[in-house]
Amino acid sequence: MKLGLFAAATAAVALSVAAPVSAAVLLGFAEGGASPAPGMTVFEDFEGLASSITSGSLYQIKTAPSDSNGAVIPTSTFPGTKYLSVLGGGNATITFAPNVRGFSFDWGSTDAFNTLRINYNSGLFVNVIPGTTFVNVANGNQVLPITNGRFTVHGNNNEVFNSIQLSSSAPSFEVDNIAAVVPEPATWAMMIIGFGAAGSIIRRRREVALTA
Repeated sequence: MKLGLFAAATAAVALSVAAPVSAAVLLGFAEGGASPAPGMTVFEDFEGLASSITSGSLYQIKTAPSDSNGAVIPTSTFPGTKYLSVLGGGNATITFAPNVRGFSFDWGSTDAFNTLRINYNSGLFVNVIPGTTFVNVANGNQVLPITNGRFTVHGNNNEVFNSIQLSSSAPSFEVDNIAAVVPEPATWAMMIIGFGAAGSIIRRRREVALTA
C-alpha cells in the first residue's frame, strides 16, 4: 500500500546499472520536476488511445481522485489528468519510435516494489528499482517532491532504446508524460551532408597523394 510518511531524504544521483550483461545508463530524478526533460518531446500523455502501450496486463489509465489502484502525480505539469497505473502483479510495455537515445517521464509515489526495465535495440536491458539500483526514497509518499518527480534516462555511449516495461508487485506504479529525444530530420540531413563532405575531402586527399 502507499505510505503517507517518509524517512530520510536521499539526494538524487546519476548512476550506472547493469543486467543481465554489461549495459549502462545514466539515471536522473528531479525531485518535484515535471516531464519533459529539456530537449525532449512528450509522445505519450495517456489522454488518447495510449497506442504506445504494446503489451501488458493489470494496468489502468486513471484520472483523479487517487484511490487504492493509483495516485495522481502531483508534480506533473497537469496533475489530475490521465496517467498510467500498473497494478500489483501487472505490467505494461511502452514502445518507442526508432532512434530514441534518451527519455523522461513523471514518476509518482516511487515504491521499492516498482521495477522499470529499459530495453536496448541491441537486445540488452537494465532493471531499475527505486531504493535499490536507483538510490532515491522509495516509500510511496503520494505528495512530497522527494518521491514525485521527473525521471530521466540517457545512454552513456549513445545507446538506442526501443522500449520500457513497467511492472509492480503491489499497487501501484504510476507514470505520465513519457517524452523522448531523437535526432531531428534536419539534424540527420546535416549529418548526411557532413559525412558526404568528409568523404569527398578524403577522396581528394587520396587523389593528390596518388598523383604525387
